Amino acid sequence: MIGIDTNILLRLWLNDDPAQNKRIDTLLAAHGSTPGSLLVTDVVLAEAVWTLKSAFDQDKPAQVLAVRSLLDETAFTFEDREAVAAALELFEAGACGFADCLIVAKHARHGCEFTATFDRGMRSLPGVKVL
Repeated sequence: MIGIDTNILLRLWLNDDPAQNKRIDTLLAAHGSTPGSLLVTDVVLAEAVWTLKSAFDQDKPAQVLAVRSLLDETAFTFEDREAVAAALELFEAGACGFADCLIVAKHARHGCEFTATFDRGMRSLPGVKVL
């Protein structure tokens, strides 16, 4: 298994650096045909989606498409694929950022009674209690 960093995801999604993208193509040719061979951790995924919005001004549909592109490829594995898929559904349907949706989805998958927060923007997410 190969761990994938944020900058690799960004180059893959944006295809904006020919030299780096060529190296990614080489990596994918060597490891991308094996299911579950490329690990994307929660922190990398959350950072990459946030960076799409903050640094590259990508809108929500573009962010959703980026995450879905990873979920659709069997080579990519996650800490919790079901939580990522649930977070993507929450993100697509609501107004919260992807990272907040992933937090709530991970808490739900771990059986938490609720997610406690001071972030009033998260109150629309299921299982969230604003203190």
